[in-house]
Amino acid sequence: MIKSLINKLILKNDLDEVETKEAFDEIFSGLAGEINATSFITALKIKNETIDEIVAAIISARESVNKICLDGDKANFFENIVISQDGGYFDIKLAVDLICSANSLAALRYTFNNCFEKNKSFELLKLMGVKFANQNNAIKHFERLKFGYFGLNPDERYYKYTNLISRSLEFTNIFDILGKMLNPYCVKNQIIGLVDKDKVDLFANIALRLNNDNTIVLCGDNSFPYVTMQGETYVAEAWKNKIFTYVLTPQLLGFSEYSLKDLICPDYETNASDMILLLQNKLQGAKKDCVILNAALALYISKKANSIMDGIELARKTLENGSAFDKFIQIKNTYNE
Repeated sequence: MIKSLINKLILKNDLDEVETKEAFDEIFSGLAGEINATSFITALKIKNETIDEIVAAIISARESVNKICLDGDKANFFENIVISQDGGYFDIKLAVDLICSANSLAALRYTFNNCFEKNKSFELLKLMGVKFANQNNAIKHFERLKFGYFGLNPDERYYKYTNLISRSLEFTNIFDILGKMLNPYCVKNQIIGLVDKDKVDLFANIALRLNNDNTIVLCGDNSFPYVTMQGETYVAEAWKNKIFTYVLTPQLLGFSEYSLKDLICPDYETNASDMILLLQNKLQGAKKDCVILNAALALYISKKANSIMDGIELARKTLENGSAFDKFIQIKNTYNE
């Protein structure tokens, strides 16, 4: 099947959803083989993927990973960590997860790495004293904690048959989209941070087609995949079969503007220590404000806040009254039992 579809793509003909899904089913099952798979992905890229093709590929990818539905209708999923040439930025994502979890929202993350040290947030939690001795504990404790960081088995079909293929492709391709939309935990409320502002509307339309409850796709100035503290953040919100677009700025939301350099942490140790200070309400300035802004969107889209401004108030309160730190201590004690 996939060989005939490659020829169709070479002729610049679009595939329908059934054809596309069958091709990706072959790729994720290993039946296509590396040569046919790379040829197919390359031809698809040259033709330019349609939304129908992307959606079908995402559906196939999700079917190739074992699903764990853990209160998914209330879960958040904030994509992307950025590493700059000067070092890593403060882990906004982990801080947002802790704030959401403290407000009884399920914060879910996954990695395909067996060694958690290879994933930034897992490494920070380890430095903060959380012991991931047994992955099964993460699933067991999830309902009580509303916080789950999981390691997916690298033998999952999606990872097993795409890892080598994606590494051999020296250009951005459909796998870069699939990784953001994989969602093995049946997440319905999703925030997707992108480094390419031109793709924000595309991802919002994909979210509508996938029947997410609520999705925010955003990109800040300077290719910052979070609500930025410097300049503007372009946002597309997919909600009730419609897409609303708007621009956020720190000043519009009542914050001072900071340079992105103010968010840089030179190493994991500094990142972990700053995270503890933030949770103890001893960290002020750019990092705290950026976390509050991004947590506000997560609280808003998960219906814990009626507006972004209400989300800002709730996020700030969660940090300043100690709720976020209490949640971290609960997570630490539970994993270390």
